[in-house]
Amino acid sequence: MSSSKLQPVRGTKDLFGEEIKNFNHIVNIARKNSEFFNFEELQTPIFEFSEIFERNLGEASDIIAKEVYKFKDRSDNFLTLRPEFTAGIVRALIANGELLQILPRKFFSFGPIFRYDRPQKGRQRQFHQINFEVFGEDSYYMDLEMILLANVILRDLGIIEQVKLEINSLGCSQTKIKYEQALSEYFLKYKNDLSLDSQMRLEKNPLRILDSKDTGDIELLAQAPLLSDFYETSAQNRFESVINLLEKFSVKYHINQRLVRGLDYYTSTVFEFSMFHEGAQNAVLAGGRYDDLVEKMSSRQVKAIGFAGGIERLMLLSKNNILSQRPIAVNYISENEKLIAFEIADRLRKSGFVVDFCCDGNFKKQMKKASQNNSQFVVIIGEQELKNNEVIVKDFDNAKEQRVKQELLVHYLKGKL
Repeated sequence: MSSSKLQPVRGTKDLFGEEIKNFNHIVNIARKNSEFFNFEELQTPIFEFSEIFERNLGEASDIIAKEVYKFKDRSDNFLTLRPEFTAGIVRALIANGELLQILPRKFFSFGPIFRYDRPQKGRQRQFHQINFEVFGEDSYYMDLEMILLANVILRDLGIIEQVKLEINSLGCSQTKIKYEQALSEYFLKYKNDLSLDSQMRLEKNPLRILDSKDTGDIELLAQAPLLSDFYETSAQNRFESVINLLEKFSVKYHINQRLVRGLDYYTSTVFEFSMFHEGAQNAVLAGGRYDDLVEKMSSRQVKAIGFAGGIERLMLLSKNNILSQRPIAVNYISENEKLIAFEIADRLRKSGFVVDFCCDGNFKKQMKKASQNNSQFVVIIGEQELKNNEVIVKDFDNAKEQRVKQELLVHYLKGKL
């Protein structure tokens, strides 16, 4: 096999060392808070029938038009590696009837996502997301709850001050129809000045032009009609209620009338927590309502809201905020003490300590490994310690040593930590 084939495929990477610690830290924070907000965990397959995504994300969306990994299996079925979570979770909700029996229902998921996009900082072709969905709840209080959940996750990761919340409302279905018509009429006058991507979007989905990062498109957007001018009274009142609750709960926000999100199924409230620096890819947690998607897939009307966050992008912000427990090494002088040293290591693990045990009988190698693993303490047992039912505890940070009775070792280490 050639050496080039032993490299990760472009847009993928191996996670290990500090990166995997950071990755797991983010997942653990998300899972812990999902439990506090009474979410249940749901995992779906990483590939679905292609129609699940093509019908529901919108064929004009960039994801479907440019980015999906689509292939045909041996039974001539077209399958797609999931480019996002929501459509697959809605499919799972419909396919498993017991999930629809009791609503509202809240689901937490995490795992890999696949998009054939240009690899960039914080976004690979295989990346990972944490994901939250709520079904069967129409109240604008749930819009607030989801934003508060995202806010708490960012707070617990220690990065809340590094992001800003942008929020908007897409109104109701009538709002969307009227606004798309107004945008089409406006941009048709400047069609030749639009980027090639936006020219295609003008024909299929003019709302997507609002998401453009092209400088020429952005200049034209400055004079484009505003979405809020087309709100029905009920949509306006709902959005104002959400904003009032954000202020009531002291959540900082900015209304961004150009925020539409990148998928066709969104309705009403949409929001993004994004990095302060400008850039094409700076959202870290984002989502909104998709009140019509379940009905579109099953004919059953179930209101819904959700959001997702890119784990790799969160890793960029939270990499310095992990407090990991340093290991304790249990070493032995000779083979005569190996079994009792192993028993001590087992007892320490059962007491909640992170413990490393070296199977190599060479004491010098054991100490070297303890240093390489950044051990905080080394528990050493030799012939004399074995006779006296003791161990030597060496503090690697200050090189001090203390003899401790074996039966008091757990208590001693807990006092030190």
